[in-house]
Order: sequence, then structure tokens, then C-alpha cells
Amino acid sequence: MMKLGKISPLAFSRMKQRGISIAALNDLLARGQVEKQFDGAQVVYLDSPIPAPTWAGRPQPRLYAVLDAAGDVLTVERRVRLRA
Repeated sequence: MMKLGKISPLAFSRMKQRGISIAALNDLLARGQVEKQFDGAQVVYLDSPIPAPTWAGRPQPRLYAVLDAAGDVLTVERRVRLRA
């Protein structure tokens, strides 16, 4: 489980543009899969192909966030495709 660190101004702006709430970001960090990058950054993603009523209060399915090595959120986006 990851904790929410600082959110960059760019990430906060993108969240507002894309309708992604702080609660959704917190849930993504708590339940998402983590993929570590060679430079220490992390990509946290949550894939769910079919939204269900149990998603109430949780992030929209198929979100991802990019965090730097210090754990600060750089950007947040809806996933366009599932990972292979």
C-alpha cells in the first residue's frame, strides 16, 4: 500500500481536467499494481475491464499514476489500453 505524497501542479491540473478526485488517487495508490522503472520512478495502475456497481466511491477502472523516485505524483491519467 502506497501513501499519497506531494502532487505536482501539473498532476493536480490534469486531475481536474480529467475529473479524477483525490479520493480516487488515494484508492489507486492503495490498491493499484506497481511497476518500477529503471530511474526509480513508479507507474501505479488499476485495470478493470468492466465497471460494476461495487466501484461506487472508488476510482474509475483503468487509471494510472506516475510517481517520481521520492513518491511525488507527476501525472494521473485514464488508461487507454490494458497491459499485455
